[in-house]
Amino acid sequence: MAFWKSITKGEESLRIIKTIRGQKGIDNAIANGTKLIIKNVEPFSAVKGKYCIVRNKKSSKESKIFDFRDDRGYSDDYEIVKDWTYQYHNYDFPQEAAYIIPNDIKEGEIVMIDDLIENFLGYHYNQGGSDRLKSCKAIWKDNDLQIQYNPDIDCISAVG
Repeated sequence: MAFWKSITKGEESLRIIKTIRGQKGIDNAIANGTKLIIKNVEPFSAVKGKYCIVRNKKSSKESKIFDFRDDRGYSDDYEIVKDWTYQYHNYDFPQEAAYIIPNDIKEGEIVMIDDLIENFLGYHYNQGGSDRLKSCKAIWKDNDLQIQYNPDIDCISAVG
Protein backbone atom coordinates (compact mmCIF):
# COMPACT_ATOMS: atom_id res chain seq x y z
CA MET A 1 0.00 0.00 0.00
CA ALA A 2 1.54 3.35 -1.04
CA PHE A 3 0.96 6.22 1.38
CA TRP A 4 2.96 8.60 -0.79
CA LYS A 5 2.84 10.09 -4.23
CA SER A 6 5.20 12.38 -6.05
CA ILE A 7 4.98 16.00 -7.05
CA THR A 8 6.80 17.80 -9.78
CA LYS A 9 8.39 21.19 -9.21
CA GLY A 10 9.97 22.41 -12.42
CA GLU A 11 11.96 19.44 -13.67
CA GLU A 12 12.34 17.89 -10.23
CA SER A 13 9.95 15.12 -9.17
CA LEU A 14 9.81 14.55 -5.42
CA ARG A 15 8.15 11.78 -3.46
CA ILE A 16 5.78 13.10 -0.77
CA ILE A 17 6.27 11.88 2.79
CA LYS A 18 3.01 11.80 4.76
CA THR A 19 2.61 12.34 8.50
CA ILE A 20 0.48 10.47 11.01
CA ARG A 21 -0.59 12.42 14.09
CA GLY A 22 -1.80 10.68 17.25
CA GLN A 23 -0.97 7.44 19.01
CA LYS A 24 -3.90 5.48 17.55
CA GLY A 25 -2.80 6.12 13.96
CA ILE A 26 0.81 5.34 14.85
CA ASP A 27 -0.22 2.06 16.55
CA ASN A 28 -2.27 1.05 13.48
CA ALA A 29 0.65 1.82 11.14
CA ILE A 30 3.03 -0.23 13.30
CA ALA A 31 0.55 -3.14 13.36
CA ASN A 32 0.48 -3.01 9.54
CA GLY A 33 4.28 -3.12 9.33
CA THR A 34 4.67 0.45 8.12
CA LYS A 35 8.13 1.98 8.49
CA LEU A 36 7.91 5.10 10.66
CA ILE A 37 10.04 7.81 12.19
CA ILE A 38 8.25 8.71 15.43
CA LYS A 39 8.76 12.14 16.99
CA ASN A 40 7.33 14.15 19.87
CA VAL A 41 5.40 17.26 18.94
CA GLU A 42 6.71 20.39 20.65
CA PRO A 43 4.93 23.74 21.11
CA PHE A 44 6.34 26.61 19.05
CA SER A 45 6.18 29.90 20.93
CA ALA A 46 7.57 31.91 17.99
CA VAL A 47 4.25 31.48 16.20
CA LYS A 48 1.94 34.27 17.22
CA GLY A 49 -0.43 36.92 16.04
CA LYS A 50 -1.26 40.37 17.34
CA TYR A 51 -4.74 41.65 18.06
CA CYS A 52 -6.74 44.33 19.81
CA ILE A 53 -10.36 44.28 20.96
CA VAL A 54 -12.53 47.32 20.27
CA ARG A 55 -16.14 48.11 21.19
CA ASN A 56 -18.56 50.15 19.11
CA LYS A 57 -19.74 52.97 21.39
CA LYS A 58 -23.28 52.96 19.99
CA SER A 59 -24.03 49.24 19.60
CA SER A 60 -21.62 47.90 22.28
CA LYS A 61 -20.59 45.22 19.79
CA GLU A 62 -17.01 44.08 20.35
CA SER A 63 -14.66 43.16 17.52
CA LYS A 64 -11.21 41.64 17.40
CA ILE A 65 -8.92 43.42 14.95
CA PHE A 66 -5.56 42.15 13.69
CA ASP A 67 -4.07 45.05 11.75
CA PHE A 68 -2.77 48.31 13.19
CA ARG A 69 -4.20 50.09 10.15
CA ASP A 70 -7.80 49.00 10.87
CA ASP A 71 -9.79 52.24 11.17
CA ARG A 72 -11.77 50.93 14.14
CA GLY A 73 -8.62 51.15 16.28
CA TYR A 74 -8.55 54.94 15.77
CA SER A 75 -12.19 55.85 15.17
CA ASP A 76 -14.12 58.02 17.60
CA ASP A 77 -16.99 55.52 17.16
CA TYR A 78 -14.95 52.78 18.91
CA GLU A 79 -13.14 52.40 22.19
CA ILE A 80 -10.29 50.00 22.91
CA VAL A 81 -11.37 47.28 25.33
CA LYS A 82 -8.10 45.31 25.22
CA ASP A 83 -4.98 47.02 23.97
CA TRP A 84 -2.70 45.47 21.37
CA THR A 85 -1.22 42.19 22.53
CA TYR A 86 0.03 38.90 21.13
CA GLN A 87 -1.64 35.53 21.07
CA TYR A 88 0.03 32.22 20.40
CA HIS A 89 -1.69 30.01 17.86
CA ASN A 90 -3.10 26.90 19.47
CA TYR A 91 -2.50 24.06 17.07
CA ASP A 92 -4.59 21.07 18.01
CA PHE A 93 -1.82 18.53 17.43
CA PRO A 94 -1.44 15.32 19.41
CA GLN A 95 1.78 14.99 21.39
CA GLU A 96 3.19 12.34 19.08
CA ALA A 97 3.50 12.10 15.32
CA ALA A 98 5.36 10.01 12.77
CA TYR A 99 6.58 10.24 9.22
CA ILE A 100 5.61 7.32 6.98
CA ILE A 101 8.79 6.12 5.29
CA PRO A 102 8.58 4.20 1.99
CA ASN A 103 10.32 0.81 2.13
CA ASP A 104 12.19 1.55 -1.10
CA ILE A 105 13.57 4.98 -0.10
CA LYS A 106 17.18 5.43 -1.19
CA GLU A 107 20.06 7.01 0.73
CA GLY A 108 20.35 10.63 -0.41
CA GLU A 109 16.83 10.74 -1.90
CA ILE A 110 15.26 14.18 -1.77
CA VAL A 111 11.61 14.11 -0.68
CA MET A 112 8.90 16.61 0.22
CA ILE A 113 7.45 16.34 3.73
CA ASP A 114 3.76 17.19 3.42
CA ASP A 115 3.09 17.96 7.12
CA LEU A 116 6.17 18.88 9.16
CA ILE A 117 6.38 17.68 12.74
CA GLU A 118 9.34 19.91 13.52
CA ASN A 119 8.78 23.62 14.04
CA PHE A 120 10.15 26.07 11.53
CA LEU A 121 8.99 29.61 10.86
CA GLY A 122 7.20 29.83 7.52
CA TYR A 123 5.75 33.34 7.65
CA HIS A 124 6.71 36.50 9.49
CA TYR A 125 4.92 39.83 9.28
CA ASN A 126 6.75 42.98 10.34
CA GLN A 127 3.65 44.11 12.25
CA GLY A 128 3.70 41.11 14.54
CA GLY A 129 2.20 37.99 12.99
CA SER A 130 3.93 34.70 12.25
CA ASP A 131 3.07 31.13 11.33
CA ARG A 132 4.78 27.75 11.18
CA LEU A 133 6.03 26.16 7.98
CA LYS A 134 3.67 23.42 6.78
CA SER A 135 5.92 21.46 4.40
CA CYS A 136 9.56 21.31 3.38
CA LYS A 137 12.10 19.31 1.40
CA ALA A 138 14.20 16.73 3.22
CA ILE A 139 17.00 14.31 2.39
CA TRP A 140 16.92 10.69 3.52
CA LYS A 141 20.29 10.17 5.20
CA ASP A 142 21.46 7.65 7.83
CA ASN A 143 17.90 6.32 8.35
CA ASP A 144 16.48 9.75 9.09
CA LEU A 145 14.97 12.72 7.30
CA GLN A 146 17.29 15.73 7.24
CA ILE A 147 14.99 18.76 6.89
CA GLN A 148 16.37 21.20 4.31
CA TYR A 149 14.96 24.39 5.88
CA ASN A 150 16.45 27.61 4.62
CA PRO A 151 14.85 30.66 6.26
CA ASP A 152 15.89 32.88 3.35
CA ILE A 153 13.84 30.71 0.98
CA ASP A 154 11.24 28.95 3.15
CA CYS A 155 10.13 31.84 5.41
CA ILE A 156 8.03 34.58 3.87
CA SER A 157 8.78 37.99 5.37
CA ALA A 158 5.90 40.37 4.69
CA VAL A 159 6.12 44.11 5.12
CA GLY A 160 3.09 46.33 5.10
